[in-house]
Amino acid sequence: MAKLSVFDIEGKQVREVSVDTIPVDFKPNTVLISRSLRRQLSNARIPCAHCKTRAEVSGGGRKPWRQKGTGRARQGSTRAVQWRGGGVAFGPRPSRNWNIGMNRKERKAALKQLVWSKIQDGEVFLFSDLQFEKPSTRKGWAFLESLGREGKILVLLPNDEKFDTIRKSFRNISYVTILPPERLNTFDLLNNPTVVAHEDAFETVRATWQV
Repeated sequence: MAKLSVFDIEGKQVREVSVDTIPVDFKPNTVLISRSLRRQLSNARIPCAHCKTRAEVSGGGRKPWRQKGTGRARQGSTRAVQWRGGGVAFGPRPSRNWNIGMNRKERKAALKQLVWSKIQDGEVFLFSDLQFEKPSTRKGWAFLESLGREGKILVLLPNDEKFDTIRKSFRNISYVTILPPERLNTFDLLNNPTVVAHEDAFETVRATWQV
């Protein structure tokens, strides 16, 4: 049974939360997680590369030389793909669809396994209400530093007005990404080595993905 530590504003452990849903012989399905990440990045891709075809390149309306009798290969336009300044054959087009499909059960399983993996590796930390009288980046930074973690940090906060003071205390820290638990996704979990979540946000994650 995995256990998560709950910290107070001073970075001291106040209690532990048990996670009894992780199988004893659990090993993450890296192929499934990789597919989920590839799908998310591909579906977010905006196709903007645009090579012109011979129909879109200006000029080339006249046949460059007569069909026969010149000893040269026949040509119909100077904007054909074999000509310098001509169109491009099979080049990238903005109409290309990069979307990758993945059914809901697979997406849910990939995210659940990724959360389980981070819990198993000790990369998830919980905190109770941080009693900030007013937004303070200095206090937010001091709390994260007290956890003793390096690199990027993903902070999960419920999308509620009562957490605005905490949210404003973290948002100006360059290595912190703040998300509501409903928007938890594969990319942000993989891109941030550490996850710091409010207890309410973690309960939402557990209820949504059966973590």
